[in-house]
Amino acid sequence: MVDSLLSQPVIAVENLFAGYGTTPVLENINLRVEERDFLGLIGPNGGGKTTLLKVLLGLIQPQQGTVQILGRSVEQGRRYVGYVPQWLEFDRAFPVRVLDVVRMGRLGRGKLFRRYHQQDEAIVRRCLEQVGMGDLGDRPLGALSGGQRQRVYIARL
Repeated sequence: MVDSLLSQPVIAVENLFAGYGTTPVLENINLRVEERDFLGLIGPNGGGKTTLLKVLLGLIQPQQGTVQILGRSVEQGRRYVGYVPQWLEFDRAFPVRVLDVVRMGRLGRGKLFRRYHQQDEAIVRRCLEQVGMGDLGDRPLGALSGGQRQRVYIARL
């Protein structure tokens, strides 16, 4: 299934117009991102970078044009995409460990009250290893640096 998805562009944007109310922010945007591409969004404040991200995440609807994630609508494709914000506020005193945060990613939609299994634990630990945080699983989230927290959030995806 995932292999067939990767035959499509990761992101395909055609003739995108988006904005807020009657205020246009993005006009006639065309973008194609392929597997293994690196993309940086740079521009002045108010230039539309955040608006484009909101459209790609399905948080605002385009006024015109098409947006596809892995060949699917944003609503269908976003389940294959993770997003880690630059800043994520939390109470540093809240007693949550790194392992607990990554476990939360195993819940998914509609599985709030299910139990974790050994397979979940193995996946959680493997995800922490992949982001170089395997030895910090028992550390409180509030004790980590900003970059370390971002890696934990990536592992949670």
